[in-house]
Amino acid sequence: MEMMLWNNLRYAARQLRKSPAFTLTVLATLALCIGANTAIYTIVDALFFRPLPYPDPARLVMPSTTYRKGGASDIDIGQNGRQWEIIRDHASFLDSAVFGATNGVNLVAGNRVEYVQNQRVSANLFHVLGIPPLIGREFKRQEDVRGGPSLAILSHALWRRVFHADPSIVGRTIDLRGEPCAVVGIMPAGFRMLLPAYGTGVGGPPDVWTPLQPSRSGEGGGDNYGIVARLKPGVTFAQANGQLNSIMRDYFADQHLPPDLSAQESTIPLQAGVTFDVRLAVHLIWGAVLLVLVIGCVNIAGLLLARSATRSREIATRLAVGAGRATIVSQLLAEALLLSMVGGLLGLALGRLALEGLIHLNPGQFDLAGPVHLDLRVISVMLAISLATSIVFGLFPAFEAAAVDLRSALAEGGRGSAGGRRQWKRQLLVFAEVCLGVVLVAGAGLLIRTFLVLANANPGFDANHIVVASASLQDARYRTTAAGARLFRDTLERIHQIPGVASAAVALTPPYGRPLNESMSQIAGSPITHGPNITEFTYATPGMFETLRIKLLRGRVFTDADSATSMGVAVANQAFVNFYLRNRPDPLGTALNIEHKMWQIIGIVNNVQQKNGFGFGGPVDQLPEIYVPVDQFPEGIFAMANIWFSPVWIVRTHGEIQGLPDAMRHALAEVDPRLPLSS
Repeated sequence: MEMMLWNNLRYAARQLRKSPAFTLTVLATLALCIGANTAIYTIVDALFFRPLPYPDPARLVMPSTTYRKGGASDIDIGQNGRQWEIIRDHASFLDSAVFGATNGVNLVAGNRVEYVQNQRVSANLFHVLGIPPLIGREFKRQEDVRGGPSLAILSHALWRRVFHADPSIVGRTIDLRGEPCAVVGIMPAGFRMLLPAYGTGVGGPPDVWTPLQPSRSGEGGGDNYGIVARLKPGVTFAQANGQLNSIMRDYFADQHLPPDLSAQESTIPLQAGVTFDVRLAVHLIWGAVLLVLVIGCVNIAGLLLARSATRSREIATRLAVGAGRATIVSQLLAEALLLSMVGGLLGLALGRLALEGLIHLNPGQFDLAGPVHLDLRVISVMLAISLATSIVFGLFPAFEAAAVDLRSALAEGGRGSAGGRRQWKRQLLVFAEVCLGVVLVAGAGLLIRTFLVLANANPGFDANHIVVASASLQDARYRTTAAGARLFRDTLERIHQIPGVASAAVALTPPYGRPLNESMSQIAGSPITHGPNITEFTYATPGMFETLRIKLLRGRVFTDADSATSMGVAVANQAFVNFYLRNRPDPLGTALNIEHKMWQIIGIVNNVQQKNGFGFGGPVDQLPEIYVPVDQFPEGIFAMANIWFSPVWIVRTHGEIQGLPDAMRHALAEVDPRLPLSS
């Protein structure tokens, strides 16, 4: 049997060498199809098929809310403080914990100042995940309350990098976020915190965990929590979902939802929750490359069928001299097998290159259960797919060729077998390929159109010769607006002294970033009773519009004279005017009530592209936005905003300045040596 297979493969290789154009076409088609599927399947495997690195990960879930309206539904994995309290106190089928944002903070250890990633988590979270600290303990419930002690649990990497793996650090205090913080635990090496990414800080795995202290008025006004839970022994998903739906019924009744909108609480697997943001996009791309593979199979089947038609006289002659039809089929399948194996190997090499490109374009997006790489598991699947394709695209042409009519094939010299009553089979393959191709091209066309719209959208500002750097103000020393405004003034004064700097300013978020969204209660003295009442809300120092060259359309922008003691002033963008003030003849002077403070619109500026933060518009759009002077920003919101956002120093230069980042770091260090630039 092995000898027969080897002889068939040798014969197949000789036959394929005689038709180099055909062979190269098939190999190129296979390499592209297998290569695309290799790259995408590696990511799919890392995100959806590899188990999470926790004990019994299949029992880890995330409570979520499903909204239904008509035939449509939407899942919200974000939960608020009241939902958390209900689940914590009444969901007896679940062992649960809650978590909040991950953002950059400042850590001071001796003479060392580092910008690290801090995630806020509740007591019991590491117990729920099933991985306790290596040294020390996790937070206790009585500590995880408003006014509780400042505590920290360190990652193993941070412990080794900054504290040189000194076990005595547990029980000592460190300087974190500008205040003393007692270290109570060290996590094991290799521990990965795989939870949905809340927050807007510079990315990366958490370096340190601090108590969340959840409440109905806490994180983001009590509306920005995520819950992770473990099904208790013997509890099924159906039982947990039934209990959640029951205990949440009164909560949803109090929400006064529209009659046609229903809400239901249930659980989804933690792995689905962790991949929630990328699931749709990855599935879409996976479906597309699978469709490419099917089209490739149909295309190759058509090529093999056409080639077998040209070989009908050869096959008929071999049958006439005594070769069995099974022998003919096996030899033709050997050709398909050889093509699929060589094409599969080429596809694996091409797929590895494509995978490296995808990871380079999206760093940190796919390494859920570990680094994403082409491993034996993926290679085995791809080779199996390649083998299956050889059967799919080789079997039908092989049987078709072996069924040649000897008399007509020998009499017509092989020409007649290509037409007549068997022509419909090739036409069917062409029809299938065209149908699949139309679907793929239509989808690709829509995606390309979306990309071109986003790529060619007017940014609304001049990005040439602009450098942007951020730093964390989630710091006890900058909880007040006055302290933050003073820091901005002092650092900008020094940055302006750097040779080649044309102008500089500070803002809560840069263009293309997601701004803070806040609710408005009144416009021009009238309460907002229907429709959306939220706007993007950003603080900035005077000079921000000039630095970014955002065009002033009407009125004026704020200046140094718009201080903490003067009238509250605001600059609106054109999208805000179009959305909220389109019926007013003159938007200038319009009074707004935002967060219980009155602001008067003094200017209208051009729109800039921003990441969508509140639901309408595209992923990046020209959204309604209000800019206010940093000196006038409300006290409580200033501290809260700096938990979620890292303010940015925006510098415009006359040209390229060598060493500008270091000069900016030095300027900040002169004002505050414990404030590192994060990026």
